[in-house]
Amino acid sequence: MAKLAKIFLGLWMAVMLAYVFLKLPPAEAFASPELARVVALHLPNAYVALVIACVAGAYGWRYLARGRNPLDDAKSATAAALAGLFCLLTTVTGSIFASVQWGSYWNWDPRETAVTMLLLVYTAYFVLRASIDDPERRGAISAVYVLFASVLTPMLGYVIPKMMMSLHPTNVKFDASYRIAIYGTALGFLGLAAWLQSLSVRYHRVRLALLHDEEDF
Repeated sequence: MAKLAKIFLGLWMAVMLAYVFLKLPPAEAFASPELARVVALHLPNAYVALVIACVAGAYGWRYLARGRNPLDDAKSATAAALAGLFCLLTTVTGSIFASVQWGSYWNWDPRETAVTMLLLVYTAYFVLRASIDDPERRGAISAVYVLFASVLTPMLGYVIPKMMMSLHPTNVKFDASYRIAIYGTALGFLGLAAWLQSLSVRYHRVRLALLHDEEDF
């Protein structure tokens, strides 16, 4: 990522976090209006997890469809790791929200349970990768698995819980200040995920180039 883009991303995140913690008004529709602002961190993490899961699936499909390029496998694995990370952050911020709004960090709410299941799905993905030594076989099996995970992420994260009874409010309408905070923070988190993805891809390019040189030698 270019230096100017990194500076802009840092400033954007600083402004959005300051807005969330210092400017955002209490959300009167919630049990604890003053602390409800954590939703401006919780929802962006969930949105980014969904987007990055789709990226992981796209690179997994590309690996299978376009010649089994090891770099595509690395890109898919990195995106899957980031999807798991943002699922974890969604769980943590959601637990904080549940504590201040519902009196307990864990309530077995369908959405809480679904995100935890997604964490297990992505953990299993890396256990699977670690258990296979052959790079091409590992890439192929991982690609099929991550395609499954990329479809499961929106299903478990949004579709299925929406069809079930939940503590999560369904009739809350955020005002303009909350929409700015949620979508602005989501853009910042997405930029951060893109930066981490680019760093990982650069590392894997170098690693694969060195491995290729060693094989030629």
